[in-house]
Amino acid sequence: MEKKRLILILLILSTFLSCTPYTSAAPVSVLLPAVYSSEEIGVLTNLTVWVEDGTGHVFVDTEPFAQVDMQGSARLSSMVACDITGTDPESHDFFYVIRADSPVIGGPSAGAAMTVATVAALENWTVDPGVVMTGMINPDGSIGAVGGMTAKLNVSARHGAHTFLIPPGQGNITEIVQVIEQEDPFVTISDELITTNVIELGSAQGVEVREIDDIRDAVYAYTGNDIPQITLTGEVQTKGYLDAMQPLALALLNETRAQYNETDAIVDQELDDALDNQIQAIEDSQNDYDMGNYYASMSRSFSTMIKLRRIEWYSRYLDSPDKDEYLSNLTVRVEDEISDAELAVSEARLENGVLEGIGAAESRLTIAKEQLEWTNHTESADDTIYLLAFAMERARSAKWWATLSCAGGGAEIPEDLLKDRAGRYYSQSASILAYAEILTSEASGDRSCIPDATDDLSRARRELRTGYYAGAIYDSLHAMVIAGTAIELVGVGSTDIDEKVNKSERDAMSAILAARGSGAEPILATSAYEHAEVLATSDTDRIVDYGYAKMVARTARFFAGHGNQTVEPGTGMIKETPDEGTADTVSPGGYWVLTIVALVYLFRRRCA
Repeated sequence: MEKKRLILILLILSTFLSCTPYTSAAPVSVLLPAVYSSEEIGVLTNLTVWVEDGTGHVFVDTEPFAQVDMQGSARLSSMVACDITGTDPESHDFFYVIRADSPVIGGPSAGAAMTVATVAALENWTVDPGVVMTGMINPDGSIGAVGGMTAKLNVSARHGAHTFLIPPGQGNITEIVQVIEQEDPFVTISDELITTNVIELGSAQGVEVREIDDIRDAVYAYTGNDIPQITLTGEVQTKGYLDAMQPLALALLNETRAQYNETDAIVDQELDDALDNQIQAIEDSQNDYDMGNYYASMSRSFSTMIKLRRIEWYSRYLDSPDKDEYLSNLTVRVEDEISDAELAVSEARLENGVLEGIGAAESRLTIAKEQLEWTNHTESADDTIYLLAFAMERARSAKWWATLSCAGGGAEIPEDLLKDRAGRYYSQSASILAYAEILTSEASGDRSCIPDATDDLSRARRELRTGYYAGAIYDSLHAMVIAGTAIELVGVGSTDIDEKVNKSERDAMSAILAARGSGAEPILATSAYEHAEVLATSDTDRIVDYGYAKMVARTARFFAGHGNQTVEPGTGMIKETPDEGTADTVSPGGYWVLTIVALVYLFRRRCA
């Protein structure tokens, strides 16, 4: 009788489990063309991708061992795939298994195909095995140039490919080919430039070669499915944003004028020219204010205040009878300002200020502390005073960001959720930065912005240690955007960068409007957008600012929907915080445990 009851329980549980949605799609396999690491001979490797419900992890298994950039390429592929499909990457785990018969070169050229396979796995689409692709994936979904084109095409043709997708502009390629000529008893080895029409080379082998410039087109070529691109347009600066920024901008502008007058009264003669240069800076800030660009006005005023304080403090230092005591008193003054900023940030957290504002405040507070610490390693009084002036203004800007955060009325976000997301964003940023460092080095790309990303990541690591989780989130995002921009601009000429700037602007606007539509007020994202519009001095800076605005706005959407959630200890899984009186429920995993227990019990009863 007991045995029958157990069988009945198992049948009921099996019925329940059969009704539970299966959230792991079928694996997707594609062929990746590559070249031997020792010589330019084409090989095909097999990539299998699958996606499961999870917490945003990316797992890569390669055989033989691949270079570290394969991990970065996989992580970037998962990011772009989630981006274009509207999928939350933090709710899935991604698995990439690569098998090759020989060592192959790196991972960047596999990025586009890896992204296509990830999209197909997310959407449960079938891929055409006769399509092969080579190309780097950029964070904006565009396809980047790669090498070894003819070797990859030839091996794809030999294995029956009917379509070979390549990056834009690589239909004709010029390569350095080693030519060996033998005239006994001598052998002459020379390098020659050989131009190959890849499209004609493919046609001669029965393969259609097509240039693809966007990952959506590649997905269509592989699967026959379109991914629509929805772009929202509208006003980025709302009345609420302007009303919050205007009084702060006016107050800072007035403080700058007052600081100028105070400094002018005591300035040392040798610093007169430096002081005169600040007149135009103040006027520029006033012009931005008059145009309604309040964040730009505040940014200019902030920079001007640093210079004015430096001039004033150094003038007073030169007149001081006890210069060591003067510097000591100045240091105490800055320390007090930092303490006040810490208190303001703590109060903003208690009042559930908008997360972006708190993050910006924590980041600036961390910078202020760093500048203060660096004064212990300076060799001149002028350098010390500059660092103290910078620390003072960073601490003050942390206070007004804390004030600004409370103007929006944010939702309460559990600290364990913030800590979890901060750790994940930091890890993801570190991986993308490592990838960017390798790629820009190997491809002779622009590495000028890499140190800025490294500084952001270092600051995020410090913020993680000190519990400034919001600051760690946004500094990690900024590092990720800078690194992504460095990757994106590898091999990009001046004629193409204008379109990248325009696309970045459209994407940022759309993300900000979408965040507002979800109930969030992305003040930091809007400020970054304004910075790109008014203050950015180069196309690269504009792409970074717009990219940061987009990432911050999307993060605002994420947290807007997780105000009443927490993180499952030890798993990273997000769960709803139940209200009092809510009955506990058993997850499907719990039912599996009950099933196993029942089976074990039944087996033991039979063997007893």
